[in-house]
Amino acid sequence: MTSIISITNSKGGVGKTTTALNLGMALVSEKKRVLLCDNDPQGNLTASLGYIPAEQSHALANLLLAAIDYPEDLELHLGRTIIHTDSGLDLLPANRRLADAAARLQVMQLSQYNAVGEVNRACEKVMSVLLEQLQDQYDYIIIDCGLKHELLTVNALAASDYCIIPVQAHFLASEGIPDVLELVKSVQAKFNPNLKIAGILLTMYQSRPQLCQSVKASVSEVYGEDFHVFQRPIEYSIKVAECPAAGQSIFEYAPKNAAAESYRSLAEEVLALG
Repeated sequence: MTSIISITNSKGGVGKTTTALNLGMALVSEKKRVLLCDNDPQGNLTASLGYIPAEQSHALANLLLAAIDYPEDLELHLGRTIIHTDSGLDLLPANRRLADAAARLQVMQLSQYNAVGEVNRACEKVMSVLLEQLQDQYDYIIIDCGLKHELLTVNALAASDYCIIPVQAHFLASEGIPDVLELVKSVQAKFNPNLKIAGILLTMYQSRPQLCQSVKASVSEVYGEDFHVFQRPIEYSIKVAECPAAGQSIFEYAPKNAAAESYRSLAEEVLALG
């Protein structure tokens, strides 16, 4: 069975893309077949793997539009779009055309247009149709969600088994959690009752500063009884910030770094989800 995991938070700068990339690489190191899906028109995940988003003639936008207009040709488009990287990860890249696909989804929503007259082809379920074509090929599909274009995020959550909520270890960043939980609750009620919150992940964590420790304690106290908080926060390191420029994960760029150990711990917990 394929596990589909969305990495999402309504706030920026919390480490969504970094988490998607390094969790994926940690799972590959455990001999898992992993597909990363860049669900952000900015294409940050695509760029982090060393590809120029604007140069991708086939990207997620093409697949979403194909799933809407000619799903019978979807398999052909998938073969053209998936990038097999040298690291062992596969990638569905994204670029600014994804914003056009999001606009198309919005038109469908406003007009209550249903592509083939079935609920599973509603505008919120287009990504589900797309990813169903890939479930035999991968153990894990990890979706990196952007900030805006809410329908893209709803599509990701509607297609997912789990979501992970990264939260920067800073008081103001942790305030974004209620918004994410509300969106997840809405998707569970309307489109995907099987969606589960895998956990809240503290990122950019410094073990010594009192503020980080206070946020960790606060998040655990407020949400720990209702939601899992991953055991090991992601350690802050300048090496993590340098990785995208090198087009590498932390495991390739600085495998002995404390952040690499943090992502290995995260991967162990994700593997335990089943």
